[in-house]
Amino acid sequence: MQSLIKGIAQKIVRSNKPNVRLSECLECNSSTLQESDVCEHGTYPVYGANGIVGYLNNYNTEGEAVYIIKDGSGVGIVSYVTGKCSATGTLNTLQAKEGYSLQYFYYLLKVFNFQPYKTGMAIPHIYFKDYGKAKVFCPSYTEQLQYARLLSAIDTKLLIEQNILTKLSLQKQYLLRQMFI
Repeated sequence: MQSLIKGIAQKIVRSNKPNVRLSECLECNSSTLQESDVCEHGTYPVYGANGIVGYLNNYNTEGEAVYIIKDGSGVGIVSYVTGKCSATGTLNTLQAKEGYSLQYFYYLLKVFNFQPYKTGMAIPHIYFKDYGKAKVFCPSYTEQLQYARLLSAIDTKLLIEQNILTKLSLQKQYLLRQMFI
């Protein structure tokens, strides 16, 4: 299912002519928050390069956002978050401008080639000022929502299947332990 999502997103991107720059559709913000500033407990999650790294009682992102790793080995990896949360300084926060679907751009950025925009020898970096100039295909808002809904439905199905697989694995472990008692 992951390859299906990737294939559909690539088909959308490759079979249409790029018509808009990323910077025309998305706003980018950076955080100065460090992992050492977060707590083990709190109200709102704080995301880092490896997912949730802690919690705070305040937040800097509300609604939906795309977090993108801007430096290190995972540079260019994107994640989609909703609700009140924060990001550490290793991530950029992308939000859609009026008339654009952030979820559409999330799936587009999952297959976006960041390689030409990487800088730095030892620790690779990407900067929005560079890859924001890249032109991508952006259909009408209605079509963006349709693509996003389709890919999101497959994503949801994938998550459900992964949960079922985990539960079946736990059940198998339990039953095998019962056989050898």
